[in-house]
Amino acid sequence: MVRMLQPRYKIPSRSTFSEKVVPGLYNDTKAQMIASMSKATRIAITCDSWTSVATESFVTVTAHYINEDWQMVSHVLQTRALCESHTGAHLAELLSKVLQEWQITDKNVALVSDNASNMVVAAQVGKFPHVRCFAHTLNLTSQRALKVTSLARLLGRIRRIATFFHHSSTASHQLKVNQKCLGLKKQKLLNDVVTRWNSSYDMVERFLGQQPAICATLLSPDVRKGEPDLCTLNETDVSNVSTLKAMKDATTLMSEEANPTVSLVAPVMAQLLQNMTETRDSAMVREIKNVVRTDLMKRYKSVAEKKMLHTASALDPRFKGLPFLTEEERFDVYNGVIDEAASISSCLLNV
Repeated sequence: MVRMLQPRYKIPSRSTFSEKVVPGLYNDTKAQMIASMSKATRIAITCDSWTSVATESFVTVTAHYINEDWQMVSHVLQTRALCESHTGAHLAELLSKVLQEWQITDKNVALVSDNASNMVVAAQVGKFPHVRCFAHTLNLTSQRALKVTSLARLLGRIRRIATFFHHSSTASHQLKVNQKCLGLKKQKLLNDVVTRWNSSYDMVERFLGQQPAICATLLSPDVRKGEPDLCTLNETDVSNVSTLKAMKDATTLMSEEANPTVSLVAPVMAQLLQNMTETRDSAMVREIKNVVRTDLMKRYKSVAEKKMLHTASALDPRFKGLPFLTEEERFDVYNGVIDEAASISSCLLNV
């Protein structure tokens, strides 16, 4: 086609693209990113280890900062295969090389990571101010709650029904018919993903929204075809599952990408702990809440981490009153902020 349009035009070869064009684009973009980050006063980096479908290990490092227009900017600095041992020392060395390559070693870099012990060690070895991702923490806590025997059985029932509809064209068709008759949205049932707890809640929420149509469909012997184990939920089941709504809402809130969320961690955690102390519940709900509360209370116990989170909340107009802390704790946080402000002011005056 190109030859017909312009016979004299020579299409660049594959090697031209791989050796010249793409590297040129990369270097130009990299130079722009370095120039942009050079204007930032402070930079936070997130470090995430993950495994591909082919079971290959990778690590991704992303930089986050506020630009001159007071907009939050994020740049993926590197995604590379992690062939060596995944120790904290190796990760610290990797992070050091990334900071040097992107010329941000002088940007008071702070590290956000998951709760893996090697990430904690990497932060200690690299001497980074470190905070663990609260969304990941909520995922770990919720996964423990999902292992409560009675709740696990309940989710198993929903999972079996969802799988049944996915594998039966007759059931799926009849579900659509009943959805239309009942004035419900035409939605497929969801199955959850093991590594994402909120997908389990999404599965339950979709099931509850479509339960009238599901019940109507399963009443038909032609649809069930001898499947005796397809039981829908009663009011008690719904109440038990609803216990996790607060965790779902918190996870969604903390997964926000457009705005910083560090100031939310302490107040959201305090609210969750308060929600999980209600005693006027069934035995199953109390068991779920106890698992969540016990696990959350083990998190963010270090003095440095608590100071960072409380200071961030104090500097956020929405939470500056720090109502989730005691009077003594508030006094300590405010004094810390005043001391830090005085230190910054002194540095500016001496410039």
